[in-house]
Amino acid sequence: MKIDDGLFHPDYKPEAFWWEAARPGTEHSTDLPAATEIFIVGSGYSGLSAALELARGGRAVTVVDAVNFGGGASTLSGGGVSAGINLGKGISGSPGQNARGKDHKTLVASLLRESMAAYEFIGELVERENIDCHFEQRGRFVGAFSKAHYPNLVKKAAFLNELLQMDAAMVPPEAQRSEIGSDFYHGGMTINRAGKLHPSMFHKGLLDACHRAGVTLCAHTKVNGIEGAKGRFAVKTAKGDCTAEQVIIATNGHTGGLTPKLRKRLVPISSQIIVTEELPEDLALELIPNGRTISETPRVTSYYRLLPGDRRVMYGGRARFQDVPAEVSAVLLHRMMTDRWPQLKDVRITHSWSGFVAMTTDALPHMGVEDGIHYCIGCNGSGVAMMTYLGKQVALLILQDGQSDSSYHGLAFPSVPVPFYQGKPWFLPIVGEYYRYLDRMDRRAAG
Repeated sequence: MKIDDGLFHPDYKPEAFWWEAARPGTEHSTDLPAATEIFIVGSGYSGLSAALELARGGRAVTVVDAVNFGGGASTLSGGGVSAGINLGKGISGSPGQNARGKDHKTLVASLLRESMAAYEFIGELVERENIDCHFEQRGRFVGAFSKAHYPNLVKKAAFLNELLQMDAAMVPPEAQRSEIGSDFYHGGMTINRAGKLHPSMFHKGLLDACHRAGVTLCAHTKVNGIEGAKGRFAVKTAKGDCTAEQVIIATNGHTGGLTPKLRKRLVPISSQIIVTEELPEDLALELIPNGRTISETPRVTSYYRLLPGDRRVMYGGRARFQDVPAEVSAVLLHRMMTDRWPQLKDVRITHSWSGFVAMTTDALPHMGVEDGIHYCIGCNGSGVAMMTYLGKQVALLILQDGQSDSSYHGLAFPSVPVPFYQGKPWFLPIVGEYYRYLDRMDRRAAG
């Protein structure tokens, strides 16, 4: 692909914009202890959230990461905070979404209520730990990608309001510019109970809170193997061995050969993001008048928002379903962004980067126990709220001697239905192009 150098700002960086304020590092890192009560693999939102809850519960906790603290998806996300989970693909072990059995409806209701609890937990955590992360609850706008998608949003708004009182409201096409300076969509839905934050600053706040609570933090400590069982685990790392009573896997999109059974249940998908140069104030206000986060209804979706200060646009999506150079994905994302906002065609890019989203076949996050090892993984793109919340829930499961009130505990966790799948999703480009084709057909058929 030919790269237009004029598209990139002179200060362009192929790394996360968020790192300008809080770069992943080794602050608070120390030596690996010979023994600990709880050993957590992964220093992202879920791992740190679990560690904080356990340490406040009086447990000795050690968190390790193979790289810098926050070097994974937790500081690479778009920073959207919502109560949304995707139930569109059905739930393994229960009737699909199209079924209307009583048990299914009860489960859907409980999962959605808990997703709202996850959203509310972020606000509580930010306030309790005094985390400076630009947390703003300004709502979300979901654009209807085609005319046929709008009636589905009407039904969804009614459902969310009835079940969760989410203050969802419909925005017809003729009123769309009250929410977004674009004619790309066919109306949409607003949800007031949604927000956004600075993901890297939020991560740093969690890390600092863990340090204050006495959690042992070890960066650049790759785990090579876990042996034994509950009460007597032996964890082998690049910096020595550590015995532990309990182990938590919190690796999400970076789940690998350490836990092959979990890896077979996840599909890591690359999600790419760009950030624009600073915009004139009136133009930025025209783009998103109410400062909401933006999402949309197609299968291959985009998500975008204004950054703190309301003068830059962050635009994210799946330019490709596999890793490509940052400059290549930046060109593709800029094209997608200007399809929605033609007024940004001459705006330059200052940052571009990518991170892995952990997708599951039932589109749900999961927590549970596998071979005596606890886990919480599979954020499906809603990691800020759900992974932070599920980290807490795994901690409570341990503190409460295996008892949990969470609907996610014990939820069947299906493997990826691809023969011989071992964690390398060779099929994603094929699936991605098929989804793009279906999206094009939707848009052409319904206008």
